[in-house]
Amino acid sequence: MKLRLCQLFACILGLVCTSPIQAQDTLSTHINYDLTAETAVGTGDYTAYQLTANRYHTLATRANTAYMRGTMNIEHSLSDNLTLSGCIDAIASVHADHKAYLQQCYINLSWQALLVEAGSRELAPVLRDPQLSSGAFVKGMNAKPIPQIHIGTNGFYTIPHTHGWLQINFDFGYGKFMDSGYREDKFWQGGSINQSYAEGIWYHQKHLYFRTNPKKRFFITAGIEHAVQFGGAIHTFINGHESIKEKPAGLRTFWNVILPLGDGDYYEDDALEDWIYGNHIGSMTIQIGWNINSYHQLQIYGDDPFDDGSGMRKSNGWDGLWGLQYNNKAAGRQYIRKAVVEYFQTTNQSGPLHCDPDDYPRSVRGQISDYVTGDDNYYNHMFYNSFSHYGMTPGNPLITSPIYNKDCFLGFRDNRIKAWHVGLSGEITDCLSYLIKGSYREGWGTYATPLADKHHSFDAMMQGEYHTGPWRVSAAYAFDKGNIYGDCSTFNFKISYHGKIL
Repeated sequence: MKLRLCQLFACILGLVCTSPIQAQDTLSTHINYDLTAETAVGTGDYTAYQLTANRYHTLATRANTAYMRGTMNIEHSLSDNLTLSGCIDAIASVHADHKAYLQQCYINLSWQALLVEAGSRELAPVLRDPQLSSGAFVKGMNAKPIPQIHIGTNGFYTIPHTHGWLQINFDFGYGKFMDSGYREDKFWQGGSINQSYAEGIWYHQKHLYFRTNPKKRFFITAGIEHAVQFGGAIHTFINGHESIKEKPAGLRTFWNVILPLGDGDYYEDDALEDWIYGNHIGSMTIQIGWNINSYHQLQIYGDDPFDDGSGMRKSNGWDGLWGLQYNNKAAGRQYIRKAVVEYFQTTNQSGPLHCDPDDYPRSVRGQISDYVTGDDNYYNHMFYNSFSHYGMTPGNPLITSPIYNKDCFLGFRDNRIKAWHVGLSGEITDCLSYLIKGSYREGWGTYATPLADKHHSFDAMMQGEYHTGPWRVSAAYAFDKGNIYGDCSTFNFKISYHGKIL
């Protein structure tokens, strides 16, 4: 799929570049590129957590790793309101799970505030700060981009006839997980630890957010994010015999997964996992902003995660991401530019028990009076193993991703956690900025498999970045302390150059 997208992009790039006279005369075509080299060296089993989390899995989790990266972006104005753009972004790594690959390859057609896009692209969260936050629960920055075709808005768009007081941000798309080979390899490496693995998984995502005028003294943002794994096939091995069960991925299925609906007769149809079609992950958000004055802004927010209907009904107690963010919008050097404090909890999960009479034959359903919907088991699923892409969760990385399972288990072993996270950034001089992040978390495993001893980890990072002209050079030190990643100590160095062709 990535190869076809790249071929399509190359064709469009060729068509644009074969019209140099118009492009150069009107300056309607812009081509720029970025070259980057980064390395991480240190002690411990892994590269320190804060250096790899929420970075689209560009820097490997393995210790002592490095990569080189080249990116080319093109933008061509077809008219005053219509723009065609695209990107090819390649990475070559050493001591990493992926040696050479395309990180991004996409084509974008934008008309005013709307867009249509196809391919793999690093998409930043709509609301959470991409540099300082611990991460979004659903559509975060922690995993490699999932190729998709989607439509949406370029940021927030002011709804006409609302006198400027209401804005909307939406996105809707379908794609496909590209990690089938990775899942199969981990299955065989893990031996008996895994009973099955899934391949050919399809992906659906959407979000819808409304925001009042952010220039007013107080403003409110509210909305929802939703992602689904569906289709594909599961390979199950029992007593050495393999069975393959495929899920449909036709037009009807693409329609059915838009809402979390399922098969009312899933027990009789021998499709227990189809009581809801696909693996649904979501988060509902309320965020309140306060513009203290023209330069200083505070926002307080709460993200309510859900993995099924009980979470949507807020049966999961205080589970969620609760945060406070400060923004300094003043021009020039600011010693404190942004600050974030967050508390993340996933211990409730609507309780430890799940008992649904529909999980039993009709002949005995009437004899079961109890109905308990709990054990949401965030990010895990009986058919799709886990909500992960190449071993990394696309959501919040404070829930430790399967890539850290040394026995190659494909699921999340520790999704009941409590964590505090802080982030701070600013400028020391006109050319030198800093970034500080730290997290402390405690984990109790899952309801089905609780940990004998509580897991804990303190992870911190300090980074300085110097920029002059097209050059950016950064150095960082990060460390982990605890029994989740062990004691890791990592020095990180990065250099990048931004150039323009047109």
